[in-house]
Amino acid sequence: ATALMLCMFAVVGKAEGSVAREEWHGHVAALSVAPEFQRLGLAAKLMELLEEISEKVDFFVDLFVRVSNKVAVSMYKQLGYSVYCTVLKYYSASSGEPDE
Repeated sequence: ATALMLCMFAVVGKAEGSVAREEWHGHVAALSVAPEFQRLGLAAKLMELLEEISEKVDFFVDLFVRVSNKVAVSMYKQLGYSVYCTVLKYYSASSGEPDE
């Protein structure tokens, strides 16, 4: 018998905050969809589910995305996210140079 394992997506994140002050926020560290499942709305649906959960506990959600990743930037903007700030040299390009 042959076992086949298929990974369609991966999400890595965390919740941070203070119980005493009831201040919480979520941070999406990584959201990745396998190439053969891209452009199906999976990433947007995962973000919508995260927001739904976050709203129940009064979270806000932040994330980082490469400026050069136009598809992701567009998706996040369509979901209502906005650029709060740009962190220079946060990512490096495959050449080792900053991806600005």
